[in-house]
Amino acid sequence: MAFSEIVLPNMGFGMEEGRILAWLKQPGDAVRKGEPVAEIESDKANVELEALADGVLDMVLVPADQMVAVGTVLGRIRTGEAAPAAEPPSMSEIDNVAYQGQPASAAVSDDADRGQRISPVAQRLAREHGIDLNSVQSRSADGRITREDIQAVIDGAKPAAHSNGKVLTAPAVRKLARDNHIDLTTIKGTGKEGRIRREDVEAHLSEPPFVIAAPPAALASAPAAASLPTERTVTPAAPSQEGRREIPISNMRQTIARRLSQSAQESPHFYTTGELDFTDAAATLPKGIGLNTLILYLTTQTLLALPELNATFENGHLFQYDHVHLALAVALPNGLMTPVLRNADDFSLSGLAGHVRDLIERTRANKLKPDELSGGTFTVSNLGVVKQVDRFTAIINPPQVGILAVGTAKPRPMVVNGGLHIRTTAHLTLSADHRIIDGMLAARFLEAFDQQLQAFAG
Repeated sequence: MAFSEIVLPNMGFGMEEGRILAWLKQPGDAVRKGEPVAEIESDKANVELEALADGVLDMVLVPADQMVAVGTVLGRIRTGEAAPAAEPPSMSEIDNVAYQGQPASAAVSDDADRGQRISPVAQRLAREHGIDLNSVQSRSADGRITREDIQAVIDGAKPAAHSNGKVLTAPAVRKLARDNHIDLTTIKGTGKEGRIRREDVEAHLSEPPFVIAAPPAALASAPAAASLPTERTVTPAAPSQEGRREIPISNMRQTIARRLSQSAQESPHFYTTGELDFTDAAATLPKGIGLNTLILYLTTQTLLALPELNATFENGHLFQYDHVHLALAVALPNGLMTPVLRNADDFSLSGLAGHVRDLIERTRANKLKPDELSGGTFTVSNLGVVKQVDRFTAIINPPQVGILAVGTAKPRPMVVNGGLHIRTTAHLTLSADHRIIDGMLAARFLEAFDQQLQAFAG
């Protein structure tokens, strides 16, 4: 009998542990390769863990809501055999069946009985929070209920039906409380049905410690065993100042701080900046494709010409890659993520545009796959959307050896063939790891990029 192990993957450089949020399959359930079997939480995102083989979920070794180290075996799939014939279809199978207006198999849930298409994660969230799926409004064009629809209800769009004695709050709020060692049972929720909102936790964090002042004489005369009643013990790092408050640092922000500090300390950064003319290239871009996509496309082509920069430096070992796995810096409300577009060199300009758009949308919707959170070979950070940013430098995303920072493209005076002209230009700054990349190679990157740019403009 053969088995396929379900292992907690490393979803980003520096990740050491993760949490099992929920099992989407139970022992005895049939699973297919690529089908989500569990939802896991890293320090930067929640992702669905997919099965690596067809078979039956044989055993769950790590229960939900438990933190484990990267590489831990979470469960195993029994392969090489078919699922029991009497086993009801999984919710993922129901999701893949187009609604025909007829009830699904009687063996499935009531939600499937009414013919509604529901994702596995949405089903699990609704069950955990006591949400009646008949009252959930789908925002998808095909009427499919997704995690976002359920999350909108959880966050207060509609009240939950019951709490089953549990604290009513969203998973993100639980994580915020857990990161700051807060017992949610001590917080009064201001949401519907007493639900605890993010604002309630943040208000709790901003409260000053509860201390009863007493004259020195009273304190001296008090019995040694007596203690002042306190709500929580806080040792102030500095004298309190009127008009300031401490803001909790999210787990994502702490991870960013740790990684970038490590990069700045370990990698001697070398910066090379060039001003490039995008006027003619911008005029030839197909409709619906912007300069950001063009820059990503040209970066990919440049890395193919200069593979020394399409590399990682890990524990004293240098690796170059046959394909470009391009990481994109995507700003989020609570931090920054660098999802990876694998095999970017396989796409045309129009194909790249569609994949980049999809990757960014799923990043902001917290729907990335584990292999899209790590494995980048080069990063592009584009702040061109802010027209005041002419140029900037970026910190290398380890273990990569380079990152390209792109400023805004706008009309600027430029000398062309001895005459002064107004051209659309942008400043590109390459940050390179000087342990691996010399100054001339960094300069040739910008030279090669400009050659690709002018060749594209024709």
